[in-house]
Amino acid sequence: MTQVLSGIFFHLGKRKESTKDYSKKWWAVILMLTVLVVLIVAALIAISLTARSGVGIHVVAGTFLLAMTSLLTASYIKRINLPNNQVTRHPVYLPVAIVSVFFAITSLVLGYIIYPTDPIGFGIVMIAGGIVLSVFFLLVYEGYPRLKIHGSPGILAISGLLMVTAIIYMTVIADWIVPYSPFHINVGGIREPPNPSFPLGTTSLGQDMLSRVIAGGATMLQVAAISVVVCFSIGVPIGLLSGYRGGLVDKTIGLVMDSLFAFPGLVLAIAIAAILGPGILNMAIAIAVVYIPSYFRVVRSQVFTVRELPYVEAAIVMGARDRDILFRYILPNVLPSSVVIMSINFADAILTAAGLTFVGLGLSVDIADWGWDLTLGFQVLIVGAWWISAFPGLMVILLALGFTLTGEGLNEILTPKLRE
Repeated sequence: MTQVLSGIFFHLGKRKESTKDYSKKWWAVILMLTVLVVLIVAALIAISLTARSGVGIHVVAGTFLLAMTSLLTASYIKRINLPNNQVTRHPVYLPVAIVSVFFAITSLVLGYIIYPTDPIGFGIVMIAGGIVLSVFFLLVYEGYPRLKIHGSPGILAISGLLMVTAIIYMTVIADWIVPYSPFHINVGGIREPPNPSFPLGTTSLGQDMLSRVIAGGATMLQVAAISVVVCFSIGVPIGLLSGYRGGLVDKTIGLVMDSLFAFPGLVLAIAIAAILGPGILNMAIAIAVVYIPSYFRVVRSQVFTVRELPYVEAAIVMGARDRDILFRYILPNVLPSSVVIMSINFADAILTAAGLTFVGLGLSVDIADWGWDLTLGFQVLIVGAWWISAFPGLMVILLALGFTLTGEGLNEILTPKLRE
């Protein structure tokens, strides 16, 4: 058995193949990842060179440097924790703190040097983009070897996570790399098809589709994130309470949840959004109400099982408080399933948000949003302007697919019985 501690990942495993076969697979994976990274970097450079901010290439280069610093720090942490192949408990807080301070100082200094008109905004984007890109690199460098041992579920999970982090990175630095403002009209002709000047064409108002596709994911991600946090914050506690207390409390909460679950999800979201009105927060609340019963049902069913286990009964007999039993003994056992539901809920929230905007109950039309582009593109599809709805629709599909793959992969990893 070998013990491997790499950054934030830890696993015990045994190699089942020869060194020669393992070496061939390792080089094949490295070659594929290198080609993928080169293509991504080339696309980012090509886009950032024409950025209206004038510093798009600086943002891309700076975030890549910060991400590489994080990767080197993870390797350093691995080395100080594995002297002579022995796992030890050396403190890693100091390297992490040093890198965090380095991130902040470097970003602000670059802001004052490169973009003095808005150094704070430049620095914030550098820090946020560097963090997201660091996650991307760590998933490739550290996460792939750890997750691939699970077979196809691990590959699904890592693929979904890479897709999601790539789109989040693009969204974080969107304002600095877009060729044109996504809100300006008449930057090109009316409904121009894809061409060298406008790679994804233009809209019915002469807006650049590439700029709108890059910037349009921000609102979608905000709505999905807020709705999922609200669902998790409400659904998990009431599921714990209902399953643990039972009796009248369980019946009352269950009746309310079943009433919500009886309505079709999109219909209920449309009704709530129509009452609350447009806005990111209102959309998130409308979506959250729809998916709270999903968390409730999963958590409640698991609490019924966990509370009958011997160590929980022993804690009750010894006089442990209900709060300690719930949060120290039961909650850790139901969190893995809640995390899986959360990742799948992200995909559902994105599709529901796009559906709300499509029927006119989402955000205002002056906001760059994939849902609005889908709606406006559908209206002119009859005249052959397919690109106005095709590219935003593709981004919605990719983002939802990324979260779905992550959820399905994690579900099989955390629930081994599904693979039997």
